[in-house]
Amino acid sequence: MRYKLIATDFDGTLLTDDKHVTDITIQKLLNYKSQGYKIVGVTARALGSTKYTIPIDIFDYLILNNGAYIYDVGNSNSRYIGILNQKIVSDIISLVENDQNHIDIVSDTTYYSYKDNKKHDVTYIKIVDSIDEIDECIMRMNIFVDNLKLDHYCNLISKKFPDINCFIMQDSDALLKWLVVNPKGINKKTTLELLGNELNVDLEEMIFFGDGLNDLEVMKAVGLGVAMGNALDEVKECAKDITLSNNDNGVVYYLDKLLGKEV
Repeated sequence: MRYKLIATDFDGTLLTDDKHVTDITIQKLLNYKSQGYKIVGVTARALGSTKYTIPIDIFDYLILNNGAYIYDVGNSNSRYIGILNQKIVSDIISLVENDQNHIDIVSDTTYYSYKDNKKHDVTYIKIVDSIDEIDECIMRMNIFVDNLKLDHYCNLISKKFPDINCFIMQDSDALLKWLVVNPKGINKKTTLELLGNELNVDLEEMIFFGDGLNDLEVMKAVGLGVAMGNALDEVKECAKDITLSNNDNGVVYYLDKLLGKEV
């Protein structure tokens, strides 16, 4: 198989546990980009936190907010793939209000932290007491409730709001689980497939690296889904191969091994 596109998750995959990308990973991904491979970041993060954390010139494209948003890095162009109805967002907040520990309402660039008493030193997080304070399109929600109530609220939200996609999320680097709400029919896989169609790249011609529960659909769909050494067991079970951990440059280690380059 001649692979044409290299896609990677960020947290727990490309990023180390202390949330940075190593110099060797940056250099090697830029090298693969210069060879003609399309390099695509595929993440739940919004653009603001991505720019804050990662030098985005590594990538040709960013797929953000679990597939709800595409950013063309070279041309600084962006487009929405799906948004959440503001009334539905408000109704979901009302439904979980009494049991929520924290809610993020996420736009293309900003995390609106609902009724948050913490202080944040980053510009991409803003505290709001009402959804009426948000005048941007909303693409995602993170809802934190006690683990014993996750299934209850996931089922309740899915039943009451059929026009959204609600699922339980967990990253490989934490025991914490939470609920994610995205537009219906949109996830990392569907948007990566859409981008591939526009670039004349089939899913079979893609490599994807991931570690968490929101990576499962795309891991199964691409030609080569690779789980990180630190990935959740569910991700490893559906991957076609496993590489080193996110702290050991696992993404570029695997690429070098696969594509015949020295580590």
